[in-house]
Amino acid sequence: MKRKTTTAIVAMLAMVLSAGLLKAEWADGVAAFKAGNWAKAEAEFKATVDAQPEWPGGHFMLGWTYLKQNKGKEAVQHLRKAYDLNPEDANTQLRLGEAYVETGRHSDAVAFLSKIKVTSLPKDAQGYLAQLKAVALTKSGQADRAVSELKKSAEANPNNGDIWYQYGSTAYSTGDTATAISALAKAVQLDGGDLTKQKVYAQALVSQAARMPKGSAKEGQYRKAASAAQKAVAGNASFDNLMLLGDAELGSKSYDNAIATYKRASAKNTNDWLPDFYVGQAFTAKGQYKSAESSLKTSLNRAKNAADQARVWKQLGFVYEKQRNFTEAITAYNRGGDSAGATRVAENRKTEEENKRIEAENTEIQRIKEEQAKIEAELKNLPGAAPPRS
Repeated sequence: MKRKTTTAIVAMLAMVLSAGLLKAEWADGVAAFKAGNWAKAEAEFKATVDAQPEWPGGHFMLGWTYLKQNKGKEAVQHLRKAYDLNPEDANTQLRLGEAYVETGRHSDAVAFLSKIKVTSLPKDAQGYLAQLKAVALTKSGQADRAVSELKKSAEANPNNGDIWYQYGSTAYSTGDTATAISALAKAVQLDGGDLTKQKVYAQALVSQAARMPKGSAKEGQYRKAASAAQKAVAGNASFDNLMLLGDAELGSKSYDNAIATYKRASAKNTNDWLPDFYVGQAFTAKGQYKSAESSLKTSLNRAKNAADQARVWKQLGFVYEKQRNFTEAITAYNRGGDSAGATRVAENRKTEEENKRIEAENTEIQRIKEEQAKIEAELKNLPGAAPPRS
């Protein structure tokens, strides 16, 4: 009897000790997770799962830790186990959906994320859910549905700039530029300091302006784009941001500003042909053809593939044509694959040569007439000429 009692006490002490150790491992794991020490968090949560394999909390935290380390396969394994043990938990559904997105299982992600009762999540998590679901829908070929879902979420969270941005950027990716601009305008209004939001807003405005007919409305749209792009450049004067600003300035006919901006972009990346190509276009628009020619030649030297080189040659052909350098223009158009341009210039050259010939002939005829008149006048004044009649 005494032996049985001792055995029971030992077993009880073992359980208490085990519970104490488990509690310590859990606390250490949570602390490591909060500190971003994923390796330690993984080790601690593994110990928790080994000790209590049927507890969903351990699998949830271990799966989330794997997710933080981009270990999608392991994350799915443990988050799915957590879900099977506690299928009603919204946080588990959210992280499992995220793991499915991480591993490219977008249809599974949509299925699980759609189960979540949105109101069961805190406000910031609701916004993340909408964004995550939009990604899963878009990747699974349901972009229109993604836009619809994000619209609902944005309207339900009118002060959440991230959701409005996700709504706008997703609409932009589907080609719905008008919806994108409206949503992105709201996003930058709520969070104007976010450079990514300003950049995508400017891109959408440039895209829409490019399709508008010529006129003041088109130029006004480009000016609006330039304003957004300037804010992006002020925060980060990267090559891409400078090119975006230059495009907006060129479209709004702010040629001097565009030239300065593209030159800054060119200095950022001396291997890219586009900045100097657009500088050439801006100078062409200003009628400064020699400067345009110089910039285009720089662009041509930097262009690597045939299609890019052809584009520069065609622009050079136009610049030479404007300067009435017909031979160079014909060569440039031909090298750019623009046979129609080359033919037009050849005809213009022929017409001009004919006009010059006719003009020269007319000049010579006039000279002869003037010479004859001069001779006749001199003959009248020669001595011995007949006296005037009385």
